[in-house]
Amino acid sequence: MSAQAWVTLTVGVLAVVGVAFTVRQRTIADKRSQAWQRITWCLDHTLSDKDDEAELGWDVYATVTDSPLITATERDVLRAVSNRSARALAQVKETGDTDNWNDPQEPQ
Repeated sequence: MSAQAWVTLTVGVLAVVGVAFTVRQRTIADKRSQAWQRITWCLDHTLSDKDDEAELGWDVYATVTDSPLITATERDVLRAVSNRSARALAQVKETGDTDNWNDPQEPQ
């Protein structure tokens, strides 16, 4: 085999490897983008006023955030979001109830 044939073969192999690497990187980037779209969907639903919809959002959120496509930094961000949401849900909301149903009645 001549030197030109070896060079052509080497360039061809490197080109195929380069294309395969690019396709792999693109596929991973697309999958990560899809994962973030799912997480965004979940977070939107967790803010719903409807209890069933919010519960569904949290259930799916727990599943989606376990994805291997999420980096450690992104996982920390998601953990902070869920912790803040949990604290907000744990706080008692004032209803603005003005009637004194629960107040002890004074003797007349």
